[in-house]
Amino acid sequence: MKQVNLRRVFVVAALASLVLVYSMLWLRMITTPVEYTGADFIAFYAAGRIAQAEGPAQVYDLELQRHYEEEVVGFEVAPEHISPFLHPPFIVPLARALALDDFILSFVLWDLVMLAFLVLGALPLFYLLREGLSRQQRLVLLAGILLFFPCYASLVIGQDSAIFYFSACIWMFGLLTKRDWLAGLGLAGMTVRPHLALPLALPFLFKRRGVWWWFLIGAAVLALFSLVYVGVDGIEGFFRVLLVSGRGENYHTGEEHMFNTIGLLLRTVPALPRLYVRWTGWSTYLLAIIGLCVLWARVPRVEERHVSLAVILSLFTAPHSHINDLVLLIVPVVGLLLVLVRKRYLLEQDAVFLPLGVSLVLLFSFFTESLKYSLSYLVMLFLLLAVWFPEKLFRRKTLQRMA
Repeated sequence: MKQVNLRRVFVVAALASLVLVYSMLWLRMITTPVEYTGADFIAFYAAGRIAQAEGPAQVYDLELQRHYEEEVVGFEVAPEHISPFLHPPFIVPLARALALDDFILSFVLWDLVMLAFLVLGALPLFYLLREGLSRQQRLVLLAGILLFFPCYASLVIGQDSAIFYFSACIWMFGLLTKRDWLAGLGLAGMTVRPHLALPLALPFLFKRRGVWWWFLIGAAVLALFSLVYVGVDGIEGFFRVLLVSGRGENYHTGEEHMFNTIGLLLRTVPALPRLYVRWTGWSTYLLAIIGLCVLWARVPRVEERHVSLAVILSLFTAPHSHINDLVLLIVPVVGLLLVLVRKRYLLEQDAVFLPLGVSLVLLFSFFTESLKYSLSYLVMLFLLLAVWFPEKLFRRKTLQRMA
């Protein structure tokens, strides 16, 4: 009788569970009017329809946004329930191209395009990690990266986080392969989330400055395109809605559901005045940026642990950070995997399970409200401690072999 391969059973069961749950969540969303009209995609759809009918310069007009959202939901939307379009102008052409008369079909097409970005982003990370792996180990690793939970959470709500994820993967690949031009252009693409891209870009003023200059070139091209496409009025409208998000007042920004300092304070100390909470959140954000710049200036070279710290600090302190923004956690996951394998704290056959394990933990946390945030914070803390102090959490496998 053949011995059961428990490792293979776990892999098959884990992958099948992720695929099944992701498919069920997406199908439930796309077939339930309350869910698909309440998803974040409605803001992209309304912006695309505005660009088609009113012109790109009007996509940040909140009253127009309200009108086109009302056409989708079929009832009057209160001002505080508007989903403002908080995304830079260079995203508008894609939203415009996919905003068809049929909202559901537009949503499906949007998710297919985002899925393509997710697959493209996984490839450079897989290329970084594939050396020394068997064919089976490569398949497990690739599947773990492709099925990273926050990516699919972003598909269910119809966000553009896949573009952010793709750009982050290019940034990480460029950094670790010493291609500053590629890392800088990846960072420029990450300005789809400017509040998250800024703390990751500014430290490169003090180390590997080539990344900074290529970031400026890429960001300038995107800014010029945005200016030409939406005009000065559109740019002004974009900054106005950013202020709406920063204040968190009157519009549907969901501060209580954020994974940042602001969300943590609102959930744990609900009696605190909102103004105090926001000042605290913005202050920690600025302090994190300053701290990262100082760290970059002092270290001899930027390593995986520094990049992981920058990512986790950015997610935790940024003024706007939802579940879809956690796609950025793929960077510290990959950084930790590289450190553990290179320093022989994990054998390759065990390390390939790391992306899959993180996804399972995050997926499990979303089945209960009490664990949703606490487990996500614990995952961030674990990734940070593990990449900085692997010797405290793991034993070197080479020493075990010598014993």
